[in-house]
Amino acid sequence: MAETEALPKLREDFRMQNKSVFILGASGETGRVLLKEILEQSLFSKVTLIGRRKLTFDEDAYKNVNQEVVDFEKLDDYASAFQGHDVGFCCLGTTRKKAGAVRKTTPFSSWLVMSMIPFLVTLFLYVRSAY
Repeated sequence: MAETEALPKLREDFRMQNKSVFILGASGETGRVLLKEILEQSLFSKVTLIGRRKLTFDEDAYKNVNQEVVDFEKLDDYASAFQGHDVGFCCLGTTRKKAGAVRKTTPFSSWLVMSMIPFLVTLFLYVRSAY
């Protein structure tokens, strides 16, 4: 019970720190759910999506989401897209259902994750579907 009561204070304390976040793979199933949750919780003062193309959103909740389009084959040219964020989430990969196999990430997406880590300031999380 005490943990449940402490959660709102923890959220508010985190909001007051004005943290920023970027998300890779926001167009996929896992990334979409993560983005929606991040926006609903209002934990971050800045939310940036980094991807191959700009995404379109109809809902007002997405109006303040920043988007950076990058060429993943020339990632070094886009270092500025990753800089200035406190937290990063990587949701790249495919679900088993769509890929038709157990392997959910490609060698490319695994390489991408490892090559981005030096750009991060505080925390980097690699999130993927369990299915």
